[in-house]
Amino acid sequence: MAKKQPKSVTMRVRVGDNELEVTGPTAFVEKKISDFLENQKDLPVRGVVGASPREAKVPSGRVSSAKKLSVAQFFKQVAPRTDVDRTLAAGYYLETFQGEENFTAGEVRNAIQKAKIPPPKNPNETIAKNIKKGLMMSAGDKEGKMAFVLTTDGEETIKDLLNG
Repeated sequence: MAKKQPKSVTMRVRVGDNELEVTGPTAFVEKKISDFLENQKDLPVRGVVGASPREAKVPSGRVSSAKKLSVAQFFKQVAPRTDVDRTLAAGYYLETFQGEENFTAGEVRNAIQKAKIPPPKNPNETIAKNIKKGLMMSAGDKEGKMAFVLTTDGEETIKDLLNG
């Protein structure tokens, strides 16, 4: 059985005099921290000899926004074989690397197209199949369209593909 993960996390990062504390879903928090760290590298360092905000690491080994992983590179790492797996991978990419709290079928389709892979003919159907497997779930509306998120099982499925 999959480990239960908290629905939200809180992280605090300090670079020099600047500090940020963020609470929310893991992907959202990591995106905000990454953005904060990216903004800090342009500020002058005061009062600390040899310190550089660029030395700060993004939590949990994520790629920093300075050298962001493209959707095509991500798909090469995951190597999804079916439309259902590609849909799951696209959702993971949108949440983790684009910082989206949720995503629509159209956003999934666009992400797959950006990876230069033919998207599924009906992304709503592949999302429904992921929901049936327990890998995605509904997350309300986003700009008047149905929105979705990955479940912890969905996240673990992609992480297994990345590590396998």
